[in-house]
Amino acid sequence: MATKPSTILIVDDDKSVIEQLLTHFRRRRYEPIATADPTTVKQTLEAFEVHLILLDLRMERLNGYEVLKELREKNIHTPVLIITAYYHDEKERLEKIGITKADVIEKPFRDFSKIEAVINKKLGKVVAPDEVGSDYEDEIYYDNKTKVVVVDDEAEIREILSDILRERHYEVHTFENGKTALEYLKSGNDGCHIAVVDMAIPGIPGHKLIEEGRKINPNIRFIPVSAKYVEEIKEALKSVGFEPKTLVTKPFDLPTLVEQIKVIATEIGTLGKPS
Repeated sequence: MATKPSTILIVDDDKSVIEQLLTHFRRRRYEPIATADPTTVKQTLEAFEVHLILLDLRMERLNGYEVLKELREKNIHTPVLIITAYYHDEKERLEKIGITKADVIEKPFRDFSKIEAVINKKLGKVVAPDEVGSDYEDEIYYDNKTKVVVVDDEAEIREILSDILRERHYEVHTFENGKTALEYLKSGNDGCHIAVVDMAIPGIPGHKLIEEGRKINPNIRFIPVSAKYVEEIKEALKSVGFEPKTLVTKPFDLPTLVEQIKVIATEIGTLGKPS
């Protein structure tokens, strides 16, 4: 039986490295996300459930050592693997903070099978050959007609969710506040099938955006999101006649959210195998 995909956060200010790793891991049984800005790592971990961090050491805004220090100070215990082209130069310093060669992936990446062996050991799992790739997913997303709106005031969340969904051929529109999102829904420009809405957005509260959005188009399927005050959010949703059973709490479990969106898109007929 296939295991649930693990979410890997790639932190490297070299965008070519990010693209190389994203392309590879998307073809495997992983759900990769990435940031070129190491100062956003804590924010990303608050928003997404991450199983493993691949962390570069030499970055301009914040180096890998500083990121590690911040994670430990915040008592964040997400497993970390160091990716670096300078392991031999950094070996002694790494060992002083408990990082051994087993915790390091050296650049340039020449043998991805060895890289995956290191990752699997860190995650305590094995990606078997029959879990790699999916013809079914290629087919089901090939003719994807689903239009998704993402409303969240955190740019990193909007960027990650849009990248994840666009990779699966969803049409995605993102907004940082409720007012601009509502204006878009009112305009009826390209339409919307599914809307992922953070409940704490500025401009218009999330539950009010959902209420007004349903008036504009009762066929839009909303997925409300909240990082805190879950019970209060549920009551707010009920107050506008919305059943809160679809409420998603942060940090996101990405594979689950992606599956939830896929199920809804299949139900409404905008996603499925091409005829």
